[in-house]
Amino acid sequence: MREPSELPPHLRHRPFTVAEARAAGLSRRRTRAQDLASPCYGVRATAAAPNSLLARVHALTAVTGAVVSHLSAAVLWGFPLPRALENLTVVHLTSQPGRRAVRHKNVVGHQQSLEPEEIVSGVRVSCTSPLRTWFDLAGILSLDELVIAGDFLLRRRNPLTTIDRLDAYLAGKQGRAGYRRAMRARSLIRADTDSPKETELRLLLIRHGLPEPGINVPMFDETGGWIQDPDLSYEQEKVAIQFDGGHHATPAQRRSDIFRDENARDAGWRVVVLTQWHLTPFAPGMEPAAVTRVRAALTERGWTPAPVTQQGRRQRAHPTPNSLDTNGR
Repeated sequence: MREPSELPPHLRHRPFTVAEARAAGLSRRRTRAQDLASPCYGVRATAAAPNSLLARVHALTAVTGAVVSHLSAAVLWGFPLPRALENLTVVHLTSQPGRRAVRHKNVVGHQQSLEPEEIVSGVRVSCTSPLRTWFDLAGILSLDELVIAGDFLLRRRNPLTTIDRLDAYLAGKQGRAGYRRAMRARSLIRADTDSPKETELRLLLIRHGLPEPGINVPMFDETGGWIQDPDLSYEQEKVAIQFDGGHHATPAQRRSDIFRDENARDAGWRVVVLTQWHLTPFAPGMEPAAVTRVRAALTERGWTPAPVTQQGRRQRAHPTPNSLDTNGR
């Protein structure tokens, strides 16, 4: 009987099918040895094989022929997901009509029709396309979470799709399960974001009755020189909003942020710097500090809430004249 160290190199660090093992010369007895685990029927793995999602779905799809989908595909594509859903032990697999949904421990099997363009084949697995993955998430995520995932599709750097492609895709899904939720999210999705927190903050401000801010709109000084692209901003009132995540705590980044904000203030802008702490209310029913601070900055610049229309929406209010000091405070 072969020793574990005698496994062929290409089978030592990843799950492999029994068929692959037999083709490599391993006996049936060897494939049943105690040093090999069985992630699912027909698949073996050594203790050295990583238990990553990619390794697990590779093992499962190798014997089922299914496509990685839903939350599992979202993780592979890098979609921002709620923390509770990022490290699920279950795997989502979709089988095409004519094949039974996969039934296995820690597997959520789906059976649904997928168009050829909705399947992306990689070196190790096939998974649903970014657009199909996002559409499938409509039945799992909350509305805000779905908007955050949609903004990720259209992010400023390395977007996974375009607005036109998203709209064309949704046009072909009318009447399908999840279509209404997806369309509600589409009305709130915006392109060119840099982080999920930008989207979370934008939705928070809108929900509390503040006007919708611009996203990464370039800021210029009087000579036309570029200053920065604030995360969110109100050009009319010259209010810039920066969300500083954990990486902003490093000394080098802090120095850069101070220089960034000083230049904006010198150009007459009011800068509001927010962190995660400002997004969470102190107690249930209280207004998040982020909303209070941004509202105060807008009001200081002359913004007033407009009357609510018959449709229950607020019109964009125009600021009233307001004196500013040389630093825009």
